[in-house]
Amino acid sequence: MFKNREGKVRSGWKIAAMLGSAIGMTILFSIIVRIAASVILMTNGDLNIQTMEYTEHGNQILANVNLIMMFFQDIVMILTAIIAWKFIMKRPLSNMGLTSIKTQRKEFIVGLLFGIVSISVVFIVLVLSGNAEVESLTPHFSVYQLIYLLLFILVGFAEEIVGRGFIMSALRQTRNIPVVIIVSAIIFALMHSFNSGIGIIPYLNLTLVGILWSYIYIKSGNIWMGIGYHITWNYFQGNVFGFKVSGTETVGLISTQYEKNNIFNGGAFGPEGGLFVTAVILLGFLFVRTYYKNIDYNFLSSEPVIIEQLPMLDSNSN
Repeated sequence: MFKNREGKVRSGWKIAAMLGSAIGMTILFSIIVRIAASVILMTNGDLNIQTMEYTEHGNQILANVNLIMMFFQDIVMILTAIIAWKFIMKRPLSNMGLTSIKTQRKEFIVGLLFGIVSISVVFIVLVLSGNAEVESLTPHFSVYQLIYLLLFILVGFAEEIVGRGFIMSALRQTRNIPVVIIVSAIIFALMHSFNSGIGIIPYLNLTLVGILWSYIYIKSGNIWMGIGYHITWNYFQGNVFGFKVSGTETVGLISTQYEKNNIFNGGAFGPEGGLFVTAVILLGFLFVRTYYKNIDYNFLSSEPVIIEQLPMLDSNSN
């Protein structure tokens, strides 16, 4: 039950233990922080204990507490996955796709650009098709642009290190590529189950983009392009174009609104809950396939090695 025929702990248990530890620590910290915040708010008169209603100042404090919790959650996810992989399972970080940034800097930069272009296409199509409306093109700068940039950098690292790095690499022992890709993508989608506005199309798109990022790892042997894509996709979606990011409200440089929610703009979940994003994700597979056409990576090898396939030289050339 706990071990496979080779005597190894089954990948499902490894994944469950890692996620359970991270989620457990996050919940415990959240309870402690929220209790402390409630006590402080009651003491300061920002929380009416009889009606359980907060003052405007109290609501602002709660919003900041929630933001702190998001930072904490991502840091815990990153550290839990790395500690479990390197110090408990005693495997090199390169075998979970976290190779040296010095050697993969180009892929990281390409990933950043990939994310910007992808979400920009979604924004342009939504506006031109009348499914979204820009209220003002005058940039609205605030400290939240910087705060959310730091947050989405952490989100990009956390969700890729956990979703692709740890989970896919732990599933490697199944020796089954479809299982590795599909299971990791489904887990990634389910991790967003408590987000506002979640539904069938959001689950579909989260699963599809999980498969896309898994495909990047399968083809390249590292998760750097996925991390870059993840960071700029989220940041430009929310803090540049002013959309919701997976149901989360953000403060954008410009303000973009929906006249009505529909299956194209994603409604309460944001563009990620719409069919335009579905189309852009599918197009993303073509780019990844072309970009890595000369790379041969044996993902199922116990000690994976990346081999760059150089074009065949003419035997008659000097």
